[in-house]
Amino acid sequence: MLLIRDVLDSQMLDRNRHRMGKVDGIVLELRDGAPPRVVYLEAGAPTLARRLSQSLGRLADALARRWGGTHTQPYRIPWGLVRGVELDVTVDLLLEETRLNVVEDWLRVHISERLPGGRKHEHA
Repeated sequence: MLLIRDVLDSQMLDRNRHRMGKVDGIVLELRDGAPPRVVYLEAGAPTLARRLSQSLGRLADALARRWGGTHTQPYRIPWGLVRGVELDVTVDLLLEETRLNVVEDWLRVHISERLPGGRKHEHA
């Protein structure tokens, strides 16, 4: 398997095949006298921004600290939870068990639901 070609930027799917976003980074462990070993997949805007440029990475980190609360670090998925690498990367997690949708949740609560027609009203 070629990590950059086969894993990086691939769509991640949870165990129920729900989309979890893209693989934004790969964390390797460097070991003396042994080849590097994949330990985590990373997802999140800070990782993607750092890949694009250092200044964009610093900006993403600053925004994450300002609006991300306790979720300022990229989300890491242990490589041991990867169940398949095909067209998509399947992991043994449920999206609800992660904080990968924290940005979407924040946008929904603070922006979308405040727009006219954004909040779903129950009708009697």
